[in-house]
Amino acid sequence: MFKFIHAADIHLDSPLRGLSRYESAPVESIREACRRAFENLVDLAIEEKVAFVLLAGDLYDGDWKDYSTGIFFNRLVGQLGRNHISVYIVAGNHDAANRMTKALESPANLTILSSRKVEKIDLDELAVTIHGRSFGTQHVDENLSTGFPAAENGMFNIGLLHTSLDGREGHAVYAPCSADDLRSKGYQYWALGHIHKQEFVSEDPWIVFPGCIQGRHIRESGAKGCVLVTVEDGAVSAVDKFSLDVLRWVKCNVDITDAAEMHEVLDRTRKTIENERFSADGRPVAMRIRFEGATPISDELSAYPGRFEQQIKALGAEISGDDLWIERVENATVGKQDLKSVLSDDTAFGELLKDILATPENPDEISGLNDVISDLRKKLPSEVFGVDSVLNIDENQVIERLVEEAKHMLTGRLLTVGDNQ
Repeated sequence: MFKFIHAADIHLDSPLRGLSRYESAPVESIREACRRAFENLVDLAIEEKVAFVLLAGDLYDGDWKDYSTGIFFNRLVGQLGRNHISVYIVAGNHDAANRMTKALESPANLTILSSRKVEKIDLDELAVTIHGRSFGTQHVDENLSTGFPAAENGMFNIGLLHTSLDGREGHAVYAPCSADDLRSKGYQYWALGHIHKQEFVSEDPWIVFPGCIQGRHIRESGAKGCVLVTVEDGAVSAVDKFSLDVLRWVKCNVDITDAAEMHEVLDRTRKTIENERFSADGRPVAMRIRFEGATPISDELSAYPGRFEQQIKALGAEISGDDLWIERVENATVGKQDLKSVLSDDTAFGELLKDILATPENPDEISGLNDVISDLRKKLPSEVFGVDSVLNIDENQVIERLVEEAKHMLTGRLLTVGDNQ
């Protein structure tokens, strides 16, 4: 019997894109999170006395800012070596973009598999054969799995590959292949990387994406970590999930249906935050809160979104202090007020509401919107519109969300004013 760890997408010292724009964002905690998560991986490997560690690509995040990233990695791998644990890596698309890795000697217990062809490593004492191939360039469009040989007889065969498989939402296509391509090789375990969400594609044979070890933004929410694989008599007997993240990104919904007063909204939000904090097992939490449901105060919340967001952030600070950062507040509530009487009115007020609500959902159908966006690009710094920004206006769904939020805000303010007249 032996055990090994399968991890991927470490992204050591991944740059923080745009977080400095967020008020009270825990920039330093997030900056160090990938390192601390990798330290957790090393501690787990030593504690479980694993035979080896597999890293399926994207150890780095492109070029290092300086050599400290490589020195940190070598120190941690050296710690594994002193505990007689070997590390086997295939380079992913981000690693292939790194020009500095070749400048440092690799630790003695580290093997980076070839990018020229599929490399085979036999661990005779364990009756294990590892087959793997690194990325040689940042963009690999070919099906690398076709070059993997058939399984070695009498050995526990592992395939180590960085791939998008047959495609996953939110991830670029790299080294595409199908699960059947992998099954055809006869291996007992496929250790994949590139997809940041943990996924067990198959159990016969095992085809596994362990996910990234640390979420870096809200699209990488939930527990992140690795898998610990136990092998007995030449077959997988257990695949156990282990969380390694040190800061947890969380998306949560708060249903405020029928809440008629702000204190009711805050009470429900408090319970949601406390439940999420409990689920995070003591980790600091970066949270996005979405409010849903039909409530008579929807118009009030929509009319002044900035004030509403600050009320929720103040509640979060009261509950958890520095251990909770509310990244964004989204208001998707709907009003319980019947608008028919307002919209049937031929007054200027009623006509204005009709025009606002008739704004098309498809941004391409809104006259003049492209001109407004072009004007924004000229006035604001380019990093405001980055990939991880709430204003990433290169994504159509972001524009749709902003249009919908604007409709909510304008309608809410008009109805609030109308009620006070």
